[in-house]
Amino acid sequence: MDELPANRLRLMIVENDRVTARDLEATLRRRGFVVSGIAYSAAQALDLLEEEKPDLALLDIRLDHDEDGIDLARTLREEHGIPSIFLTGYSEEAILERARGVRPAAFLRKPFGDAELAACLEAVVERRIAGERLSLRLPGLEAVSQQLPQAVIGSDLDGNVVYLNPSAATLTGWTLPEALNRPLGEIIPLEELGEEASLSGETPEKTTRRVHLRTRSGLRQLVEERSVPIRVSDGEAVGLVSVLVPVRPGTAPASAVSPTEFPAMPSVAPAAADEPTGAGPDDPFPPPPPAAHRPHPAARSEALRKIASLATDPAFRELLAKKKSPPAATDTPAPDVAPEPAPLPSLPREIVSAAGGVGESVLPPTALAQIEELGDPLLKIDEDGVIRYANTEAIQVFAPGKRLVDTAFRHHFALDDSDRYEDHFHRPLADGRRHRFDFHDSNRGMWFEVRAYPTSCGVLLLFTDITATRLEAAEQVRQQRLEGLGLLARGFAHDFNNYLTTLTGNISLARERNENDPEMQEMLEEAQTAASRATGLVQQLMTFARGGRPIRERTRVSDLIRRILTEHRIQHPEIRYQFQGSASEVIANVDPAQIGRLIENLIANSAAAMPDGGVLIVRSSRIAPEEVLKVRHSHTPADEDHLLIEVIDTGHGMSDQDLERVFEPYFTTRKANNATGIGLTVCESIAKAHGGFIQLQSKEGKGTIATFCAPMGRRQDELEGVGPSEGGDSSPAYPNFDIPNLTATPPAKEGGEPLLVGTRILILEDDAPIRRLMAATLRRAGHEVVETKEGRETVAVYTDALEKGERFHLLICDLTIENGVGGVETMRRLLQIDPQVLAIVSSGYSDAPAMSSPAAFGFKGVLPKPYAPTELRAAVHRILTAHHIIS
Repeated sequence: MDELPANRLRLMIVENDRVTARDLEATLRRRGFVVSGIAYSAAQALDLLEEEKPDLALLDIRLDHDEDGIDLARTLREEHGIPSIFLTGYSEEAILERARGVRPAAFLRKPFGDAELAACLEAVVERRIAGERLSLRLPGLEAVSQQLPQAVIGSDLDGNVVYLNPSAATLTGWTLPEALNRPLGEIIPLEELGEEASLSGETPEKTTRRVHLRTRSGLRQLVEERSVPIRVSDGEAVGLVSVLVPVRPGTAPASAVSPTEFPAMPSVAPAAADEPTGAGPDDPFPPPPPAAHRPHPAARSEALRKIASLATDPAFRELLAKKKSPPAATDTPAPDVAPEPAPLPSLPREIVSAAGGVGESVLPPTALAQIEELGDPLLKIDEDGVIRYANTEAIQVFAPGKRLVDTAFRHHFALDDSDRYEDHFHRPLADGRRHRFDFHDSNRGMWFEVRAYPTSCGVLLLFTDITATRLEAAEQVRQQRLEGLGLLARGFAHDFNNYLTTLTGNISLARERNENDPEMQEMLEEAQTAASRATGLVQQLMTFARGGRPIRERTRVSDLIRRILTEHRIQHPEIRYQFQGSASEVIANVDPAQIGRLIENLIANSAAAMPDGGVLIVRSSRIAPEEVLKVRHSHTPADEDHLLIEVIDTGHGMSDQDLERVFEPYFTTRKANNATGIGLTVCESIAKAHGGFIQLQSKEGKGTIATFCAPMGRRQDELEGVGPSEGGDSSPAYPNFDIPNLTATPPAKEGGEPLLVGTRILILEDDAPIRRLMAATLRRAGHEVVETKEGRETVAVYTDALEKGERFHLLICDLTIENGVGGVETMRRLLQIDPQVLAIVSSGYSDAPAMSSPAAFGFKGVLPKPYAPTELRAAVHRILTAHHIIS
């Protein structure tokens, strides 16, 4: 709505106490209002009126013994169109009831403060602006409804009639001049039907609101009623449009009648004067009166008269001509001329355009294309919180199949919701101003934007469903949290993994060199276990970084599950663990570390749900794409077999509310201090990174089933179109080597030391402790090692060795070199020099593209940090063996 400038109104003060009048004048001027004058009696007020032309009068109810402010207010309103605000210290109900009869703009009870006065005047300004904006809509509403067979009634937010079309005048018995500014309830008094009759036997989705209309002559007429707000460009309501359609006895609800049986559009023209209509004096469906006898509203403001001049515009007149001229029987109407018929209870689209079209213009030539979606619930509640009016949408949403009108508003919502939002719903009664707020209806699981408007008899509430918007916003917040975790993880993961590599590596070397010291072995084993847990924690966080791209390997899934179950059996002897695998072992091309972490998290959650013991079953199988749809209908499976893992427990289960939130970061139902609330979020990220999904089914007191499903994963050579190399080497790029044993270690000689193989290895690593650890580990295995700490140095050393005929058999590159050339750029330069270069990429950034797709960057394998010396030796041995450098 427009800004509310303080000088919007010119005010006249009518107060017989001179001190009070002057004090009020000073207050108003201090607040920025224009005071046109002060009158101390009714006679002075009328004299002042001729000179100053005020917009609003502030009246004391009792001016003098022989003068009355109520009578003066009536004169100002009826003869001059000037509203009044009553200033009074009276509390007698009889006086106040008489004052209400002249429909003042507001009441201010003495004594009142400056803030109360300002709030009251701003509320009046709001209503005035709404009235002016409503007047801009009326010519369009009048233009499109003159020929309609339905009764169309327009009213302002206070419920006062501002417009009737001819059909409404015929139906109600009121002419427009008689009905103007009268309460809507007086012109169309509606009586609710019984619950069964009001539903008409229809399902809630097809219910139309049927009520009894008491006409001016006292006849009781069954009608179908529909109301929608008159909106302006910013979405604010400035009035209401009500449409009434008389119902013949025995007629089915309009929603069940076809458009041809029950026309609802203005394309149905009135019968010509010489055509028989069959309408008798008692016919409840008389035709609209001839145009010459139809009442027209007088111009209500200069702005309205300007808008009415639009009728002289050729485009506007052409549009109206298209509406009013019925097509000839032999002509085919043009698609852009003939409006499409729509069954009741939908309002004619012209009515909707005129009442709530986009922008402030009234029925532009493109109005027919600017159709708003109907369906906003509308309620009126009185000062006691009783619902006095509900449109069809409100009945369908809040009380399908039940009575809504004349019931307590709070009874239709959860008690907590009613208590939490009660002040919001009733605030317009307190300050007389409109309010807008978001309301969560927990009974229906919906979010509404509520616009609350003060009226003369309570509050008008307009509900707009924003559930989808709120859910989208919640998902955005969730994604922002995930991104925050990813940034956090990436910020320290590289350095942290470097430290862990040094730590775990040196622990492993210490264990190898102290094999005969049991006490030392026990201490080192505890240190290695703690380091492994720290590794798991940082890797868990790393799954959030850029989706946690998986580093795929051909993995025997049953081995992963059995290992994790074995560890948990020791920790939780009170739980009975079972593994149910398929007949043939399932081997999938997945990231074993991530899938292991997923299984670990699911099993840990299930164990925590059974503190007193129970049964935990893990199943794994291979299923076809069509079977995936049986697991989750909304998922689109890849065109290949899928890996299915299920973790089933007999724990305490979860409520539906908790089940909706389990994948939110930081949400947890566990009471333990070490519960982070990211375990299932990590699982979801892993599942998505593998092209699959994870879902939970649970019932309180029964247990939970967690299901993970993802494609088995094609081999790297299939994904990238790389065929077997010349010479018969069909081994794809690591990590998918097609060799019998991926975990093989170099053969050992007597004493357990690996055999010397005489290979030359070049290392690029900027972290000195890791570089020393790698060199010591590889030299211990019999390799010749040269260390470099920056990419340019690595290229120079490799080129020099190549020129001397002393080529390196393998290069191990760190991906990220601080303040220097890293692994990817180094590899690009070396491939230009030697296309046969053999290299492994290593990094603590498991989400880096080179780690998930090493072949795309020329690497033959990956070595994620942190790693133990045995893993380093095994990776080197795999590469050298696969490329026939060693046997």
